[in-house]
Amino acid sequence: MRIVSSMALAAALGLMTAGAPALAKDKPPKEAPAKYTPAVQNALAAAQKALAAGDTATAQAKIDEAKPAIATDDDKYVTGSVLYQLGQKTNDQAKMSEGIDLMADSGKAKPDLQQQLLVMQGKLAYQAKDYRKAETKLQAAQQAGSTDKDLIPVLVASMANNGETLQALNTLSAAIDKNIAANQPTPAEWFQQGVTLGYSAKAGQPDLAAIHAATTELTKKWVAAYPTKSNWHDALRIYLEQNHPDTDTQIDLFRLQLAAGALLGDGEYREYAENVYLRYPNEAATLLQDGSAKGIVNLTGKTDAAEVLNAVKPKIPADKASLAGSDKAARAAANGKAALNTADAFASYGDYAKAIDLYKVAVTKGGIDAATANLRMGRALALSGDTAGAKAAFASVTGPRKALAYFWVIHLDHPTVG
Repeated sequence: MRIVSSMALAAALGLMTAGAPALAKDKPPKEAPAKYTPAVQNALAAAQKALAAGDTATAQAKIDEAKPAIATDDDKYVTGSVLYQLGQKTNDQAKMSEGIDLMADSGKAKPDLQQQLLVMQGKLAYQAKDYRKAETKLQAAQQAGSTDKDLIPVLVASMANNGETLQALNTLSAAIDKNIAANQPTPAEWFQQGVTLGYSAKAGQPDLAAIHAATTELTKKWVAAYPTKSNWHDALRIYLEQNHPDTDTQIDLFRLQLAAGALLGDGEYREYAENVYLRYPNEAATLLQDGSAKGIVNLTGKTDAAEVLNAVKPKIPADKASLAGSDKAARAAANGKAALNTADAFASYGDYAKAIDLYKVAVTKGGIDAATANLRMGRALALSGDTAGAKAAFASVTGPRKALAYFWVIHLDHPTVG
């Protein structure tokens, strides 16, 4: 992780570089007068003079002379400031870190400077691979009100290195929620960091299910903020891999992926087609032909895709002709199973009006998984242009398909770009 330039902090500190009078000006403004121990003040004045002359060895010796004499918080603060100057001058990160620790721990810095010191403590600790200290200091900076742009990414990385994946994801998600509430954009890198962290969680972790749930919530915010084809693709594929849905739910996920323009690669087109071609021949044929037109699917020669297409094309006329009879039988059935199946079939031919009507029949008759019917009815409504109706249907989805319904709502509110 990159840390903020030490020059920026030096400017904020207002550090002087020469003479005893400069040292006196260095004290932070407080209601009570600063209390310096003479031995500390004299040694540090000499150290500053040496620094101004480029004599870092003498400066170090004088700082070492001041340290044992520290008796007040003001001593600690000013010793830290001069030590920080020496670290800058010699490009010694350890000295800078020690100086910042002294200043931050003194309690003498003004609130805005204290925030910066805590952030720098955290960043320097992170660079030194002291992730526990980094997490502690950055949390303190956050509680103190710091808005440093690097605070959240470094804090999240520190938590992850401390084995706190779930806490890291929750911290990141909360920071994103705060940005959303304030109508402030969230850097794309934040989402990428969190998605990578959640996706990389290892099997066997006791909180793996919670990590996967947190990852899903994060990807929802990701595609809402940055609804690109690539992001939609990755969000839905991560959901698929982490949740292992059944074949029917996978089909629903593929349908959303297609609607979002996020079905990428010959393999994904073929996987989708192989899942639907036995029940919905026209859906498989339309999908493969669309993929071929886009130059994604190879339908020439003896490819798997060509074999599937050749298998389903002869079945389409009879399948379509059977829909009228299936419609009539479904409406007369004792439960909604036939209505749900027939609605799916109509949807596979793009006849969304009849599909929507039969989904409603299926829900009314019952004896089916209402969440499945409402999800697919929402899709049909969305593809027919009824956004409000689609959202109402998606809002009724519960259980394993609820996340997919929410992803659909995001897609409606944030159409895919790029």
